[in-house]
Amino acid sequence: RWLDLRRSTPRLDRAGFAAGPGVARGPDEVRAAAASWAPRDVVLDGAATVAGVASLARSVDVLHLAAHGRHSADNPLFSGVELVDGTWFGYDVERLPRVPPVVVLSACELGRSASGWGREALGMSHAWLHAGARTVLAASASVNDGVAHDLLGAVHGELAAGAAPAEALVTATGRVRVRTPFAVHGAGW
Repeated sequence: RWLDLRRSTPRLDRAGFAAGPGVARGPDEVRAAAASWAPRDVVLDGAATVAGVASLARSVDVLHLAAHGRHSADNPLFSGVELVDGTWFGYDVERLPRVPPVVVLSACELGRSASGWGREALGMSHAWLHAGARTVLAASASVNDGVAHDLLGAVHGELAAGAAPAEALVTATGRVRVRTPFAVHGAGW
């Protein structure tokens, strides 16, 4: 699959952004990141429900979620993001009929994975990859809201200009001059 992905580069034309509840800079972050894209969809406040964000995910090429996240080491498919009406779990992602090629998870811990002896690695990032996403950009530890705002706004500027996700993260990190736990999972070249 990775070799096939390397031979093709998806067009990233439409981006969607959602901010879950309780993230102080979440709405500002998604507005700043969305400014680089046209067309774009932004879901805030009461519209950031599980159904609303799932609908958004089905209709965009780049999905950015700014929300509280939690990795469940005991059962990684119960890792999830907090939305207005509850948690959107890793196993919910598998139910989407279409997923965006690029997913940005601006949430604590959702870049983590867990596995047992002889089993594959699982977690929220892996759920997106298994469902068909090409690339997931996520953090493996806690994320500072202000740093996420600045860094991910710069990442989206690079993505919208045509950079590959890994290149976008490297360039944005150098420009913002921060070190973060964000990493690119999957085919990020």
